[in-house]
Amino acid sequence: MASVPQTYTISDFIEWYNKKQLILSPDFQRGSVWTPSAKVYLIDTILNDFPMPQIYFRTILDRISQTTVREVVDGQQRLRAILEFAAGKLKLTLKAPNHKGKFYADLNAEDQESFLSYKVSVVQLLNANDADVLEVFARLNSYSVKVTPAELRHAEYSEPVKWAIYDATSDWSKLWNEFKIVSVRESVRLKNTSVMAEMFMVVDVGFGDGGEPSIGRYYREHIGNDETYFQKLRVKIDETINEIIKHTSQDFVETTFYDAPNFLALFAAAAYLNGNAPDNRLTEGITELRGVGVDWESAGNSLAQIAQAFDLEDDESSPYAQFVGASKSTTHRVSSRKTRLHFLVNAIANHGAK
Repeated sequence: MASVPQTYTISDFIEWYNKKQLILSPDFQRGSVWTPSAKVYLIDTILNDFPMPQIYFRTILDRISQTTVREVVDGQQRLRAILEFAAGKLKLTLKAPNHKGKFYADLNAEDQESFLSYKVSVVQLLNANDADVLEVFARLNSYSVKVTPAELRHAEYSEPVKWAIYDATSDWSKLWNEFKIVSVRESVRLKNTSVMAEMFMVVDVGFGDGGEPSIGRYYREHIGNDETYFQKLRVKIDETINEIIKHTSQDFVETTFYDAPNFLALFAAAAYLNGNAPDNRLTEGITELRGVGVDWESAGNSLAQIAQAFDLEDDESSPYAQFVGASKSTTHRVSSRKTRLHFLVNAIANHGAK
């Protein structure tokens, strides 16, 4: 069985499909399962000339009729979306912000040409028999890494809650790319969207139980909220992140406060002190400090002492031993979060404003 990599344009796929030389649903493939939002997102990828993964064909050459038929081994959902848009059956939405509300026919000539000439990498399995194709198909799927909860949410949801969190994650790329709050490897698996989701949760319902189950529950409970709802939360998030970066990025980027768990705890403390996060069961005992603001001048010394405590080997006499211990436990549990939140709120609060 020969495996031949080549590059084709979208106009080639359209021509083959119209001539019935492209078979989208061989017996080993699923039917159409993509949501409209997923389809539009792919079209936006193409119109912006971003790359998409390879497509695999079984290419059958018939020497008698001198024709070629291509069966899709991998890439059916992408090709369905492309052909649906080309046929004028898919309307672009907010997921394609530069072309919202347009069908293919509504694009200007330059964008239509860009779409049709977009190059797709294809691997052709020449005259492969069924056993060969099924083996390749099985191997392609076996190579896939297990989907993370964040990736699963991104595939499952198309409501404003998903896109508000995804867009904020993208807009705050500095957190992941420059400050490495989430590693590049984890960001590829959308772990950074989980951290951002928790920031939305902090300013919406307060700092509480974390982890993927809690994030998934937040998505489900906010399916019915519109874009305006999340825009208001985004203002609070942006204010809080900007303030933290302004006052801490120079001195603390190499400390625990720029690792995801304690960056999130610092975010929760700053948001709470500035009145951008509500009271909940974790704030019992510090409610008098909500809204007093942050004294960043003195906060620097307090944060430095906490950060230095991590360099001490289990010094139980340290006044910050409890914070360090909570940071080393399961960081998404309420007990750990309450300890760290109370420490940080008291450490950075503008006590003179009480």
